[in-house]
Amino acid sequence: MGFVCNGRYVLEPAAADEAEKYVNLLHDCMEETYSAIADPGFMVRRRAARDESIEEFMEEVNGPGVRCFLAYEVPRWTSQGGLSCAVGADIEWDAPVGLALSSLGPHEWESEMPVVPVVAGTRDLSQLYTRATTHGTGLGEALLRAVLADDEPAYLWYIGGNERAKRFYEKFGFQDEGIFGECGGIWGVPHGEPGQPLQTARMFRGGVVLQ
Repeated sequence: MGFVCNGRYVLEPAAADEAEKYVNLLHDCMEETYSAIADPGFMVRRRAARDESIEEFMEEVNGPGVRCFLAYEVPRWTSQGGLSCAVGADIEWDAPVGLALSSLGPHEWESEMPVVPVVAGTRDLSQLYTRATTHGTGLGEALLRAVLADDEPAYLWYIGGNERAKRFYEKFGFQDEGIFGECGGIWGVPHGEPGQPLQTARMFRGGVVLQ
């Protein structure tokens, strides 16, 4: 357990038995993040596949080299109290407000993207989300540093139109490759449904080597 942002939040490694609350938070954050970007049925499909997402997380979090954290608010935190508010705090462990997961790429689905794959074993920042109420507090940076060492070579995929995320990652040394590919699977738009498919592009940091 580690307190961050002057004691405002606490970060804890996430485990497979926390899959439900991890996925619940993931879906809530996705809805906040992509409601103005994705097609109207995006979150309906995501939530309908909740059980599948839980199973995927349970498998992924136990994979080799995975780093995964959940973040929680410290009740009654004040800027004046700082870390003193965190000591002995009664944390709401069922109500996380942020998550991050990094793993070793490339992943199978990346072979369908119009880019050269990274060398096997390259660290991928697979997920980083925080609730909108925490934006601007430093929680995103704390979670990023929890799953990526400072200046560690890494890559990530972001959704086109999510300029806020792109600017955030650029602050920490990631550069946009700028080659967009159409999202597939649950990120795509089923035939006959309204809306345009989401696009995704890759960003790099450090000496990432391509195959």
